Amino acid sequence: MQDITVPVVFCFFNRQDRIMSVFERIKKARPKYVYLLSDGPRADVAGERERIEGIRKEIERLIDWTDNVEIDYASENMGCGPRLATGIQSALSKYGKAMILEDDCLPANSFFPYQQYLLNRYEKDEKIACVSGTYFLKKKNTPLAYGFTHFPQIWGWGTWARAWEGYSYTMEDWSDDFLFQIEKEKSIPCFAREAWRRCFEGIRKEIKRNPRFTWDIQFWFNCLRKRTLSIFPYRNQVTNIGYVKDATHTTCWWFSDKPQYETDWNMEVFGGIDLEYERWLQDRFYGGHFTWAGFYYSVLLWLRIRERRIRAKYFSR
Repeated sequence: MQDITVPVVFCFFNRQDRIMSVFERIKKARPKYVYLLSDGPRADVAGERERIEGIRKEIERLIDWTDNVEIDYASENMGCGPRLATGIQSALSKYGKAMILEDDCLPANSFFPYQQYLLNRYEKDEKIACVSGTYFLKKKNTPLAYGFTHFPQIWGWGTWARAWEGYSYTMEDWSDDFLFQIEKEKSIPCFAREAWRRCFEGIRKEIKRNPRFTWDIQFWFNCLRKRTLSIFPYRNQVTNIGYVKDATHTTCWWFSDKPQYETDWNMEVFGGIDLEYERWLQDRFYGGHFTWAGFYYSVLLWLRIRERRIRAKYFSR
């Protein structure tokens, strides 16, 4: 088994069954450096402090293959957005690069050598900002190991401190000028400027209303503004197992539970920017050009969010 020397950042909270499923894959990979990133308990949830403390101790006990363990635990609940933003920043400041797994992102065993190779290979290439482990489409009959897209994916991913530089949780330096410039340059053929403008303006308003909201869209903003690329595998390496009723953000099942493929990588065989996949991501994942499938999924997502709000209002007291 290949020695994994690139640090693994494991982000977890309180869903023990999913946490342990992901952790077992990490344990099997036996990375030399482990960074444990955990949010704190919510004051209004009975028994959560004891539950989280128990999970933390159990994970620490099970790390028996290395002494290089960094612990980054919040004593009180910060919320998903601030906790991951500050934790990732801290880990990258310490290590310079890392692969990052949240507790609902179940990696294939081959995810770890895939990430390590690419994080080392492209470490000095400032055009590359992210190594994603996710590929949403079916496994292609292709010899290609990986390709590139302008759109980053963060369900099991890796990055470098240089790519994180400029990240702003509140997006204080927001301006849509660069969106017009991308459209003018036609550097991203499928680019839906208005969809991205709505996305970024919406997240700024939501962060003002709820400062604990999310962290990842701000990273997308940073990547698009810098005109960087993301790497993706042509054989999916990560399955999102977070689609449950108590999920914080994973409310769309059609991107979850995708099959993953254990792969013997030939990293010397790779493609360029995959325009077909890029268009699919723009239309289906990020929203943009109208499609009936996109409309259908948007309606389902809206209904799911409405259901969660009604449950929270009337049945969670």
